[in-house]
Amino acid sequence: MRSWILLLNMAFTLSAYPLEIDEKLTTRFLKVSRTKKTVLLNRGLEDGLVVGDHAKFFLTTGVIARGVVSKASPTRSIWSVYRIVDDAKVFPDKVVNIKITKPITMTEDPSKSLYDNSNATMTAGTEVMTLRGDDRGGPPRVRGIGLNDTERKDLETLGDIDINGYATAVGPGMSPDKTLEAYGLLHVNSLSSSVDEGGNGNFVGQEAALDFSLGLEKYFYRPNSLLGKVSFLILLHSGSNSTTSAQGQQVSNSVTEYGIGANFHYIAPALSFNRLIGFSGISLGVGSVQDSVEILSENSTNASSQFDGSSSFLSLATGLKYYTPGGFGGRIVLDYYRRSESYVFDDGENYTKVVTGPRLLVGLSYRF
Repeated sequence: MRSWILLLNMAFTLSAYPLEIDEKLTTRFLKVSRTKKTVLLNRGLEDGLVVGDHAKFFLTTGVIARGVVSKASPTRSIWSVYRIVDDAKVFPDKVVNIKITKPITMTEDPSKSLYDNSNATMTAGTEVMTLRGDDRGGPPRVRGIGLNDTERKDLETLGDIDINGYATAVGPGMSPDKTLEAYGLLHVNSLSSSVDEGGNGNFVGQEAALDFSLGLEKYFYRPNSLLGKVSFLILLHSGSNSTTSAQGQQVSNSVTEYGIGANFHYIAPALSFNRLIGFSGISLGVGSVQDSVEILSENSTNASSQFDGSSSFLSLATGLKYYTPGGFGGRIVLDYYRRSESYVFDDGENYTKVVTGPRLLVGLSYRF
């Protein structure tokens, strides 16, 4: 069996035409090692790549790296990268172009090395990367390597690259350039109530609640560190509720709060798209509150008694996020919310009111 596999690999090698110097090819980084000195591409022997080929990796902005093929299978190739020009552009799922070049002299002298490590973190040890398993466990991509809108525009500007064979990406991926997100969460109901005073008339009140949050969340593209799983946020929370008692009292409460928080992400990387992302987090802050009470009657309402105070809150949350390649997304959040309200009345007494319990919030997001 092993001999047949070897014969098939030889057949693939002989049937594919090796790429000539200056020939170009569009490809994708499937895997990138921690040091970025080893990368796995979704191109191989069938595309004319052979062990020993040297190439420049480039975008419309210029060359980002240079490397040599160290291993190759029919559809995959492992490259040893010996020079990095733009470290920030070398990451998994990035679509790049390669241009075959003449071999250049290598050296063991670090002072003469072509690898520029000023923008990359080097670690000791032997790097291991396999040609198998990179596509397993996820939904298949459409024909071609799969391009999102940004990648298609980037390649179209090159002019001499034919992208008609590549379809828009539908599988999961990463958006390392979209690290800021604006989001909104909302829970609302608006009802009315009618109370019959048993022969003494009736009155109409309200049963309403509005709870919403607006936030700005910051992510970090650090695939191999804890920071890549964490995001930090600032938020504005506003809530109000109103209820009517059977004795004719309309009680209302409103709150405006400002806070900060952090989320930890799991199930999928925090900057993923077309995948569910789980997260858990904590947020806290301070704000102002207002309580008011009105005595309702059949024909009129008496002036309300209004009390102003301060508040502080704590929220422990868990939920799910989902995003499209374009940055649009949504989230659902279940949290335990605790708010402490403090009032000082005219008689000089201090009163404290505590509001606690679970909340279910849903909202929309946009990453940019």
